[in-house]
Amino acid sequence: MSTSSRPASEQLDTLIERIGVVPLKDMLCELLQRSAASLNVERVGYWSLDSDGRVIRREMQFLLSSADFDGESVELGADSFPTYFAALHEGSSLIVAGDSMNDPRLREFHTSYFTPLGIGAMLDAPVHRHGRLFGVVCHEHVGGPREWTAQEVDFARYVAQWIALAVEIDERQRAEIALRESQARYRQVIEHSPTPTVVVDMETGLFADANESAVRFYGVDRTSLLSGGPADFSPEYQPDGRLSAESAREKIAQALGGETPYFDWVHRREDGREIPCSVHLARVPGEGARVIAAVTDRTEQLRTEETIRRALENERELNELRSRFTSIVSHEFRTPLGIIMSAVELLRNYFARLDEERRSELFEDIHSATRRMGALMEQVLVLGRADAGKLTFSPVPLDLEALCLKLTDESQSATVRRCPVEMSFENDLAGATGDEPLLRHIFSNLLSNAAKYSPSGSPVVFRVRRDGDAAEFVVKDRGIGIPVDDQPRMFEAFQRAGNVGEVPGSGLGLLITKRCVELHGGSIGFVSEPGEGTAFTVRLPVFG
Repeated sequence: MSTSSRPASEQLDTLIERIGVVPLKDMLCELLQRSAASLNVERVGYWSLDSDGRVIRREMQFLLSSADFDGESVELGADSFPTYFAALHEGSSLIVAGDSMNDPRLREFHTSYFTPLGIGAMLDAPVHRHGRLFGVVCHEHVGGPREWTAQEVDFARYVAQWIALAVEIDERQRAEIALRESQARYRQVIEHSPTPTVVVDMETGLFADANESAVRFYGVDRTSLLSGGPADFSPEYQPDGRLSAESAREKIAQALGGETPYFDWVHRREDGREIPCSVHLARVPGEGARVIAAVTDRTEQLRTEETIRRALENERELNELRSRFTSIVSHEFRTPLGIIMSAVELLRNYFARLDEERRSELFEDIHSATRRMGALMEQVLVLGRADAGKLTFSPVPLDLEALCLKLTDESQSATVRRCPVEMSFENDLAGATGDEPLLRHIFSNLLSNAAKYSPSGSPVVFRVRRDGDAAEFVVKDRGIGIPVDDQPRMFEAFQRAGNVGEVPGSGLGLLITKRCVELHGGSIGFVSEPGEGTAFTVRLPVFG
């Protein structure tokens, strides 16, 4: 790669502000072009997947040697390429083929595609939205076999994620535009359609006339309508708290005075249903104390406005989630990568001069940094499997006490025994059934957090007891605690407490924990006091 010293996320960060601003096609072109140049790959194309997942269609392809795009549409079907489609739908993994001619997943392409074009290696990154595969970014290396590096694979994965984000925002914007256009069309139809219209005689306080639309609108026959007035077809009070009769007299007086008041109103039909409306009043020329009222039903308008409001709220949430994801993941990868690069440079340039103790320290730094990156990637992958519905609950009989001791020991090793764990078991825990991988995610996260956010040497309590058909687990620390304002959001993605300072973390652990608890049919909650510590309580129905 031409920018091998920079993380993949950093190379693409400059595109974030352009997503949703430039047209989607232009953004896709730029992403493909950047990917081809960064990875030095001759052919990089984006293929979209049809709704039933049986056909992929090439939307565009960039050719590095000619610096041009091939817009010819090409389709591949699952019937002709079953092995490749099976590989595409297998989880969220990339298809990394250093030797495409000998990769069994790609054997269907050997004669018809690879040989004529001289393709020797492939790197295909699936594009997912809401846990569903809907496209793939294909990197086709022309020449002999090629060993794809981990950073190149990471870059391809980021390109696929950026394409998914661009498509998501583009569709949201299209939906928002469609809603606005729908609202405009609706208003135009109302203006040019027969509008419920009534004439009010202020001397009698009754309706003096009404059109057929008004008769249908109020839900009564003409005789009944003309036997009443505005107060008879309105609730006692309007939403602003004023009496309907009082407010109606005020608006009618304005119209008789030469004004044309336009205001919101709530009418009540004969069946008791209340209808939000807009009312436009004007004095009837030459008719004495009479006003004409054009009534517009606002039910659909309000529904449309609510839909738009929700769409805008979803877009704001998406923007916030995108920003938090970029910030946290970039930081969490950049720091350990810096440690690794620094340690490698020292070992490469001064290996002979370093004593054995210093070498061991540097190797341990590399090991710790890679373990930290691996833990973050594992969290992202687990969350991805959960969102895709691929994180399943498979209970088996287990020795609950032995498992808890094992998880505690593993957590102690992972945290270099930063905090001692005080274990206790109450009642008979025999006969439990559960999903060990889910339990591992739950308690590894809770024990790790307890040690991470507590002073070194501070004890952590891990208590397990049977309560009927359920087991209750309590993990309690004496650490920094969680600020009250942050507590309602602690189970959201990328959410971290405001008092964590420089303590590393992705903000995914508690979300993963909650998902695993829910898959297990249980519940999780916590109590926390800033500066005093936090106690998490998990209840799981593992007996009976």
